[in-house]
Amino acid sequence: MSVCIIYHSETGNTRSVAERLAAATGGDLVEVQDLAGYSKAGMYLKGIPRALRGHKADIEPAVIDVSGYDTVVVGTPVWAGNPTPAINAAVAALQGVEGKTAIVFCTSHGAPQKTLETLKTMLAGRGADVQGAVSLTGRDVQDPRAVESLADLVRRSEKEMVVQ
Repeated sequence: MSVCIIYHSETGNTRSVAERLAAATGGDLVEVQDLAGYSKAGMYLKGIPRALRGHKADIEPAVIDVSGYDTVVVGTPVWAGNPTPAINAAVAALQGVEGKTAIVFCTSHGAPQKTLETLKTMLAGRGADVQGAVSLTGRDVQDPRAVESLADLVRRSEKEMVVQ
């Protein structure tokens, strides 16, 4: 089974989780870059209000073809209780996601609020079968067991696909 891990990271927390998940599952990584190139202040002054409104960023890659994968994992930081504008755009940029198993995760310094539900709804709206969601705090990001629980979720979803 093949896994594609799509993520956006500004501070490195989500990247760290995505890289460890890829190592644990053999998945391929797709890092989504927000072309706005936020500074730390810009992230708060411009990025967070855009996340609150559900805006989509201009991103690279502009198109993400997942047709060759069985499972798609999407990871985002939490910005004001929402996915980042880059991840909103990444979900819209997915090609071939219909019917794919999807798992979502987020990283945050507090509660994820509606981030995971929003991301699940966006992926389901694109035709993905969302099988699970994991929220990781800053402390969890440092704990290898937390990422292993996410990897176990990915592995379980792959096994279920084989059985069906």
